[in-house]
Amino acid sequence: MERSFKAEVAKLRLGAGQTFTGEGILAVTKALLQSGVSYVGGYQGAPVSHLMDVLADARELLDELGVHFEACGNEAGAAAMLGASINYPLRGAATWKSVVGTNVASDALSNLSSAGVVGGALIVIGEDYGEGASIIQERSHSFAQKSQIWLLDPRPNLPSITRMVEKGFELSEASNTPVMLELRIRACHVHGSFETKDNVAPKHSRRNPIQKPVFSLDRIPLPPANYTQEKHKIGVRLPEALKFIQREQLNEVFAGDLRQIGIILQGGMYNTTIRALQQFGLADPYGESRIPLYVLNVTYPLVHEEVTRFCSSKRAVLVVEEGQPAHLEEAINSILRRADINDPHIIGKDVLPMAGEYTGEVLLNGLAAFLELTLPDGVDLKAVAAVRDGVAQAKTRAAELLGAPVPTRPPGFCIGCPERPVFTALKLIEKEFGGIHISSDIGCHTFSTLPPFNLGNTVLGYGLSLAAASAMGPNFGKRIITVMGDGGFWHQGLTTGVANAVFRNDEGVLVIMLNGYTSATGTQNIPSSPDLAARGGQPDQHRIHAARHRREVAGARAQLPGERRRRRPAPRHDDGAEGPQGHHRRRRVHARAHAPRAAGEGETACRRRARRAHALRHRRRRVYRRPRLHPPLRLPLAHHQGQP
Repeated sequence: MERSFKAEVAKLRLGAGQTFTGEGILAVTKALLQSGVSYVGGYQGAPVSHLMDVLADARELLDELGVHFEACGNEAGAAAMLGASINYPLRGAATWKSVVGTNVASDALSNLSSAGVVGGALIVIGEDYGEGASIIQERSHSFAQKSQIWLLDPRPNLPSITRMVEKGFELSEASNTPVMLELRIRACHVHGSFETKDNVAPKHSRRNPIQKPVFSLDRIPLPPANYTQEKHKIGVRLPEALKFIQREQLNEVFAGDLRQIGIILQGGMYNTTIRALQQFGLADPYGESRIPLYVLNVTYPLVHEEVTRFCSSKRAVLVVEEGQPAHLEEAINSILRRADINDPHIIGKDVLPMAGEYTGEVLLNGLAAFLELTLPDGVDLKAVAAVRDGVAQAKTRAAELLGAPVPTRPPGFCIGCPERPVFTALKLIEKEFGGIHISSDIGCHTFSTLPPFNLGNTVLGYGLSLAAASAMGPNFGKRIITVMGDGGFWHQGLTTGVANAVFRNDEGVLVIMLNGYTSATGTQNIPSSPDLAARGGQPDQHRIHAARHRREVAGARAQLPGERRRRRPAPRHDDGAEGPQGHHRRRRVHARAHAPRAAGEGETACRRRARRAHALRHRRRRVYRRPRLHPPLRLPLAHHQGQP
């Protein structure tokens, strides 16, 4: 599990004029409460898992304010929650790991962006990109641009992050458009302080619910409304967003004395860029840079007037844009050419890598190449080269002292992990059968693809291992084994894999790892998880919520037709053979109900009939050769010598 924020939750009660000191993701939670948010939903995933943990530990405060919090089944469910802001003045927030989570949520996001919102809708996405990332290296910028959702990328310090949260809601309402707030790994975990404000109870919440529904056909993304919505996004919402960005000065310009050159950078790259400039003596420890900086706290949309104003008097401008494609670099080139400004030479991926994280060393080398290429007045290029060469020499000297490369330390199962013997058994089976195709999934069990197990031929996505095996199974000479975690099962494995496998009579084997002991991205609250109270050491509120969750699940299951049938003995034909599964009498009589006594019937006959009913109620299920249902998952499970 992730860490507990029970002690830090008290900081969320700080009021106007007080100072908050702590971690970045906790500051985001405080900013949400200061913004009058009505509801928050999300799905666990690094690097924003802590946001869910903080909200779970702060339920008492959320109840006082009337804020609804929900841990969603997947990212699509979290995005769909924002539909509450389409017709009503409700401020809502959703959070998940990006870019994989944004992939899952893209359908809901497309519809949400097309319809537009009345209440502010903010999506806090954890941009898990670069060194230490656990996902495919892609950018959320492409999704924002595709669906025309405004994208914020604040400077990694607490005052900037909290201000962007508050302004994000205002931008959303001013332009009737959802807004994304992108936080990289280091931004989520950066520590600092900021001056707090009072928490704001939402105007409408479960404490003050909306009484009248609002219906507008124009907000349903169906023809012909969807064509009107597209024109409205371009003709009305985009101009309003650009006006707000300029009026509130969301982007920042830091003037310097080296006016011949400049740097345009993503807000999230500010700290690393300043550090590299400090190494060259071009910035001081307080962030004052000699090279003019245009910091894009809003990376989409770009404000054309601001771009041309910053670039118009310069010979060369470096664009620090992490990731690929180079959306910003291409857009800035287009803006300048359309404005007929040919003076500045835009440099970006020429001196910086096309892909990969822009670490301190990467930016140090890129800035050195930019300065040597542009030859600005007032810069000692020999000193710049000395710093760059000094880093390279230190690495070379370290390699010589080591004598050989340091052995890599790939991730793997924790010592004593109960998943180890599972894959050890699979390894023995593989040796016996001469190789098995294993369709793997996302989770701790993905470590089985690494040495020494090397089990797992494909990984296609969270909860998609069984679906990934659907075409391989009929075309492979042996049974296929699919491995999936319980989180992936409930995320989308049940709908994409299990349902289809049942219908096509798949003969493969599905192994579900019920991971209730640890989790890389924060334990999800899912129906199949073990009882929280049984884990020990959990707060009382967790046990209360777990008990309430069990009661709700039990109540819902009791209403299922299959559950009602399972509680009764199976009907039998006259010849003693078993009746078809699911068959039931037309008239139902509760087993405990007392039948009316017939006229003249004696006490002995009544007792005999009662004994027969009692024996009938207490017969074991396997007498009728009926399959049992596994209580947590409700999947068919063979029981002893039961019906195959």
